[in-house]
Amino acid sequence: MQTGCGSAFDQGKGQGKNMRDYQTYIGEICDTLLFPAEAKETMEQALEKICANAAAKETFLKWLLVYEADGKLDYKEVLKAADTAAKEAGIASYTADLLIYLLMTAHLKERYQEKGISEQIWLDSCMDLNWKLHECRKMYGIWGSFVSWWFDGFFEMTRFALGRLQFELMDFPESYEKTGHVRPEGMTKVINMHIPSCGPLKKEDCEASFRQAAAFFADAFPGEEIAFFCESWLLYPRHREFLSPDSGIVQFMSFFDIYKTEEGDGDLWRIYNREYDGNPEALPEETTIQRGYKKLLLSGGHAGYGEGIFFRKKKEMLQTVVHRHREGSYIVKSTKTEEETVVTPKKHGIMRILWRKVFCGQLQNTEEQKALHCTQEENLC
Repeated sequence: MQTGCGSAFDQGKGQGKNMRDYQTYIGEICDTLLFPAEAKETMEQALEKICANAAAKETFLKWLLVYEADGKLDYKEVLKAADTAAKEAGIASYTADLLIYLLMTAHLKERYQEKGISEQIWLDSCMDLNWKLHECRKMYGIWGSFVSWWFDGFFEMTRFALGRLQFELMDFPESYEKTGHVRPEGMTKVINMHIPSCGPLKKEDCEASFRQAAAFFADAFPGEEIAFFCESWLLYPRHREFLSPDSGIVQFMSFFDIYKTEEGDGDLWRIYNREYDGNPEALPEETTIQRGYKKLLLSGGHAGYGEGIFFRKKKEMLQTVVHRHREGSYIVKSTKTEEETVVTPKKHGIMRILWRKVFCGQLQNTEEQKALHCTQEENLC
């Protein structure tokens, strides 16, 4: 991933942008977010058509300037406007929906800088546009997004990608009263998480994300514990009937006390990349999870979702905090000693071992810490 890249707007922060600026920027942001060449070309051509139509151009620029002015939008109205502009310009509405958010990332980056949040978190959060791009392509054969309503949390700066997972604060679920926990005294919030469709779901990557989220949202938890919450199809207990205990999904489930479940087939598109029409016979069987769900549905069962929560000691979660420093390197900070170290992990040898320990929160201020310092100073990282 590219970070620190110059853009068409770097010289004009705080000034009103025009569509010519955005026409330059669209190619840059597609490259930054690792869009396939065909998707990038689709977005560039779509913006050309928007700019060639006076009404569509005015609509797009209006909402971009509103976002630039105060960072607040009526996102339902934005998508209605994007769909109207799509019809006027003759482009797919899913393409227009994603396009307007791609252009908004320019001002979002400025807002991150103003609030002192790292560029890497901006980049990782914006990568969700890539994940949704590919979901739309698989589902409908269109480069765009059919769930653009989802993006508002990123652009309101309430939801952030921190490592493998995405997080935001939400109110503590009132109904939770299990495993000895009701509501820890003084706790009013939980860290709610989302799981983007961006690759394997490894337990160690999740642990690393939990630690980053604990550090990022630490001020919301004045007590000794931090609560993590998730509502997702991934927490459906029947996965254990057909997935291996070592599978990423079952390992992810193991973090949680899953205290509520409901049946429903609305998320089956995530598994089959198509809308489920109620006919399980027609479903593909290319993966273990596809075969498992098909068997479940053929037997009269249903998919579903679960709600789960778990608690961690704040002191334990904040032993080690990891921040992206620049491409290929990270800042590791011990919350015990306040000591910071710039680390560039190698793909082999001692650095690989130490790096795994950093992300699992096992690196202490001992001989291993000294070894990490030495390898960094000798440019062996």
